[in-house]
Amino acid sequence: VSKGSGFVAFSTREEASQALTEMNGKMMSGKPLYVAFAQRKEERKAMLQAQFSQMHPVPMTPFYGSSPSHVPSYGSSWG
Repeated sequence: VSKGSGFVAFSTREEASQALTEMNGKMMSGKPLYVAFAQRKEERKAMLQAQFSQMHPVPMTPFYGSSPSHVPSYGSSWG
């Protein structure tokens, strides 16, 4: 039973890069191929965390103080 994944060894890094460029995203059996250089699980996790951090940066200036008077705080009642 195939899990739909595999590894290919190339003679040179240039050949591997060309295959990655040409094949990543190509449709096969109605699904896009995902082609990437092999990575250890820890390396991939670190790379994904770095990408996420760049896409969702933490605000540099945190908010200090209470909420404005016109915005009710949780549990307060209007009236």
